[in-house]
Amino acid sequence: MARACRLLSWSLLCTIASCLNVNEITGKLHTRLNAQCNDSMNGSRRLFVNSVLSSAMTLFVTPTKSNGVTRAVGGAEESCRAAGNCLEIGEWDGAVGWSWGAKERCDPSDPLCGADGTLRSSLMGKQVPQPVVDITHIALIRIDVGRKESGVLKLGLYGNECPGAVLELIDFLSQGLTTQAGNGDSMKTMTSPVSLAAGGVVSYINPGVAVEFGVPSQSNAFGRSRGLSRVTDFIPQKRPSASITANDKVTRSHDAAGLLSVSIKGLGYGGTGFESDDESFERAFLITADSTPSMDKSRRVVGQVLDAESMAFLERLANLPTQRGIRGVVPGQTSGLPLIRVTVNDAAVSKVTGGPSLM
Repeated sequence: MARACRLLSWSLLCTIASCLNVNEITGKLHTRLNAQCNDSMNGSRRLFVNSVLSSAMTLFVTPTKSNGVTRAVGGAEESCRAAGNCLEIGEWDGAVGWSWGAKERCDPSDPLCGADGTLRSSLMGKQVPQPVVDITHIALIRIDVGRKESGVLKLGLYGNECPGAVLELIDFLSQGLTTQAGNGDSMKTMTSPVSLAAGGVVSYINPGVAVEFGVPSQSNAFGRSRGLSRVTDFIPQKRPSASITANDKVTRSHDAAGLLSVSIKGLGYGGTGFESDDESFERAFLITADSTPSMDKSRRVVGQVLDAESMAFLERLANLPTQRGIRGVVPGQTSGLPLIRVTVNDAAVSKVTGGPSLM
């Protein structure tokens, strides 16, 4: 350890590792994703909805040729992780996981590349969850994975049982959620509703367990929408009052893949609780990729995936390689930001009696 700590950065890391339990240093040290929507939207937003509703969409295409390999990390990284001595021998990649394996791993943009870097033979979605209550609204979310792959998630919302949370989601997935107004002067007001369709990303992945969605920074999203390189004096939307969802019912356990879940307190409370207002919607909601009843203590199921195509695309998202950061030190800790950019291209919501409208 002394040898690896000669440099200042190593000294700091070694001090942390020696003074804290490893489980206490699995905090959020990775670089925040510079989220942005894909500028090249194919067709109008209305065309997006009509195409989804009028025909079955191909969510992604399995390539006929792949450059993938069978291991997630290089030989040195793999050896030190097996021995548990990456820090001692100075193998930074193996200990922290910021470099995801160099030569000996599959291409993360390959739809068959798994979260551990292993190339899979096929990709199959889990069974569509059975509705336990009425579906009152349908939501469509179009997502771009890297530069060449895209897919759509079709979701149903439980508006009768969870009216508070569903109303927040309807705004968040359409025109934007507003918790405070501007100063009345549209030319001087540096604020905007927070919307998943403007600056939204897949913000966090727990491989095989859940995929989280949100807006990492309201000010950055606002700046991009206005073509501003720098935003000052921006007023972000605050978290909604937790009283809005206080009377929402618990409809079901997190007992299946494909369940839409929000914090018991509603949108804006899905992170650690220490985020600033600007970052409070970074982890706004999640969709389960497997049965996870432990979520019942702090979260509420307010909707679900509706079709097999969406479940297949969810399986792809839930198994994307991740930026592990310091979690790479701990065996089994693979959650984090997606290794490649995953952005929300568009979103729409409407009642079940008609197709989603983007007007």
